Amino acid sequence: MPARINSIKLPSMTPGSHKQIQWLRFGRAGARPKVYLQAAIHANEMPGTMALHHLMPQLLAAERQGLIQGEIIVVPTVNPIGQAQLVGNAHAGRYNLLSYENFNRNWLSLADAVGERVGKRLGNDGPSNVKRIRKAALQLLAEMKPVNELQTLRVEMMKLSIDADYVLDLHCDIHAALHLFTSACDWPNGAIAELAADLGARASLCNEPYATSQTFSGVHASLWGRLRDRFAPAAIPQACMAVTVEMRSQFDVSDALGRSDANNLYRWLVRRGLVKGKAAPLPRLLSPAMPMSGMDVGYSRATGFLVFHVKPGSKVKKGQAICDVIDPANPHGPLARTTYKSQTDGVLFSCRLDGYLSWPGQVMYRIAGARALPHRVGVSGLDD
Repeated sequence: MPARINSIKLPSMTPGSHKQIQWLRFGRAGARPKVYLQAAIHANEMPGTMALHHLMPQLLAAERQGLIQGEIIVVPTVNPIGQAQLVGNAHAGRYNLLSYENFNRNWLSLADAVGERVGKRLGNDGPSNVKRIRKAALQLLAEMKPVNELQTLRVEMMKLSIDADYVLDLHCDIHAALHLFTSACDWPNGAIAELAADLGARASLCNEPYATSQTFSGVHASLWGRLRDRFAPAAIPQACMAVTVEMRSQFDVSDALGRSDANNLYRWLVRRGLVKGKAAPLPRLLSPAMPMSGMDVGYSRATGFLVFHVKPGSKVKKGQAICDVIDPANPHGPLARTTYKSQTDGVLFSCRLDGYLSWPGQVMYRIAGARALPHRVGVSGLDD
């Protein structure tokens, strides 16, 4: 059936109004492999939406030619709640203004409930276990009765995604090079490493062994890891390769970048067997996977405004100056500056913008490093 726009109506939160989520399916429902792509769960992060805008005509043409072999679900703007949050002349799309929740936290972790439902029937047949787990997860979601628009958004999107082989959640940062967050149990499969190479990612960060924070991609990957931990004798493969793709900076929205990102995503879909064809040669992987425990997070200890010495995507050395926080009222030149230095060799992959205000505890930058940092061991997930 040709792709068409489907709509999910969210409950009305104020009299006379309601919001809806629009999504499209390319290929046949139930075909394998299945990929789910969504953008803008943080509703003011639009580079992924631009990439999907350019990808969808390619998928439509492929469908008309009978080239789509799997099932491809696309949700170009997944968060109408955040899209509507216009405060003054600014778009506040990262947190739900009703509950102050980060839109990419508190997604539904189904592992315990799925385990209670099918754990005794999991055996040595991996494919059969995958079917049982996916069926149980879909049944649990179907039985849920969300009462407000955010709960409904979470349940309905997971109904579309929980049985996918691949889940791509497209984000961006304030000022960043393209980078990925995924699970250490996903990376060895090869699909995520290929995605990183096809997209030209400058860094890839892996939670060990899987994310404990309840991000959208995190709950999809951890479903399988948590069940594998709980039912160790059973054969439970990592049946969903889930990744958060940070598509550069909030201001990196252009037709040129969108077309390039769409071409790269399409090439990856061909490579993974979702679209028939011969993929172009795999580009060189720009950076190997780095552990989350090796990520140096630069927290401010001072108040003032920021100025950076290096740009996102730059390789840095341990001890290298990354940025200064400047006290605007201090007349003593160098004494007005508090300098922050890298604690690792690695790649500076995200930072604030020059001139941003800084306050104690604020995250100023992140650096991907290959070696675990003592103060980061046991830390998985990100600051809000």
